[in-house]
Amino acid sequence: MDDHLELITTRDVDAPIETVWAAWTGREKIARWWGPAGFRSTVNELAVREGGRFDVIMQGPDGTDYPNLYLFDHVQERKQLIYTNVGSAQFGLASFQSVVDLASVGSRTRVTLTAKFTTAADKQKHVDEFHAIQGTRQLLERLEEQST
Repeated sequence: MDDHLELITTRDVDAPIETVWAAWTGREKIARWWGPAGFRSTVNELAVREGGRFDVIMQGPDGTDYPNLYLFDHVQERKQLIYTNVGSAQFGLASFQSVVDLASVGSRTRVTLTAKFTTAADKQKHVDEFHAIQGTRQLLERLEEQST
């Protein structure tokens, strides 16, 4: 895939890799931080395994519900998650793949999120209409808050 079709966000989280992994894979934990600042999340299903599902409804500060369904393509415990967001006909979003890479950096964990889009237009829609760059940064800030 072309690099120009990717959005990459990295954050060094002040927590060990085991704690960060638990925040990504625990249903009650992920509900506390999933989504941008001001959002709440209700997790309907979280099965972190290849072929598993993450079915979550993010509720925006204005009360709008954003249902999201992610399908796990690859899971390597405490190292990597690869999942596909199936998209949303309701909001005009095409599916895309995300890669979460975790690496220990001393007592901290480097989290790298890579969103891979099929077309430049799909990527631009996420950036312009859904504020994907700012939202992903906020998501990682919230992850760190819940992991420390």
